[in-house]
Amino acid sequence: MGKLIRLFLTDDKPDGLRTAEIPNMMVMATLFPRTLLDDFSSREEAKKPGVYMLYGSPLDDNSKPILYIGEGDPVITRLKDHSTKKDFWTEAFVFTSKDGYITKTQIKYLESRLILLAQEADRVQLDNINASGEPTLSEVDRAEVEQFCVSIQVLAKAMRLNFFEPLARPSQAPSANEIVYSFETKGLRGKMAIREGQYVILSGSTASLNHLPSSNNAIKKLRGDLVSNGALIENDQGSYNVVKDIPVNSASYAAAIICGGNYNGLVGWKYRGKTLKEYEELMNH
Repeated sequence: MGKLIRLFLTDDKPDGLRTAEIPNMMVMATLFPRTLLDDFSSREEAKKPGVYMLYGSPLDDNSKPILYIGEGDPVITRLKDHSTKKDFWTEAFVFTSKDGYITKTQIKYLESRLILLAQEADRVQLDNINASGEPTLSEVDRAEVEQFCVSIQVLAKAMRLNFFEPLARPSQAPSANEIVYSFETKGLRGKMAIREGQYVILSGSTASLNHLPSSNNAIKKLRGDLVSNGALIENDQGSYNVVKDIPVNSASYAAAIICGGNYNGLVGWKYRGKTLKEYEELMNH
């Protein structure tokens, strides 16, 4: 069953100030570039309590994006403060309640949960230095805020913001009817399944310890992050063991993680003698 998300371009520009919401859920999201902070300040959402994420790219291409998660009541007060004290952020993602009913304790809890999720995902450099602890909530309030949290994760993913998407996941064995593709090169063997629209390198694969001359900075950075994350562990055969499932957005990226350089994943990954490209052509006819 699908999920409806309503995206509204307030100034008719796809990169301007936008609102997003899931019908029947109480969260309203507002996205805008830093340059439109004044425009946001005049909106009703700015006067409400809520949580927000500020993010931007570091000057060093080899570093992760920078993210700050905070809360405010009203939210605009904190955002204006950050506009003078934090220079890294270029975009803001603000979450408020549609009906305006959310307590200060609930906001603090939501802020704490989002910080923890971002830490676990290991996709960004968190700018939160003194993150507050998780406050105590009643069972009912906790359940309500957890619904907020799920909605925020869905909206972030729909906006192609992977702050809460784990770099690697605990191993999940393939199901009985799942297609598992193989990619073999120079003594290495990768295994991959397609799950929830992503290409997932499966635990038990092996990957090159070194980078090929064709490797670009993005591949080097991703593989380095996976080593730091503990998803790739060096073995005594001069290669890496893949010990967690690794989701990526393209078959070629999956192949690059295995071989250490650029590779056309559509022809590299195979199942029963057919390439991934051939399987996709069969499914599209």
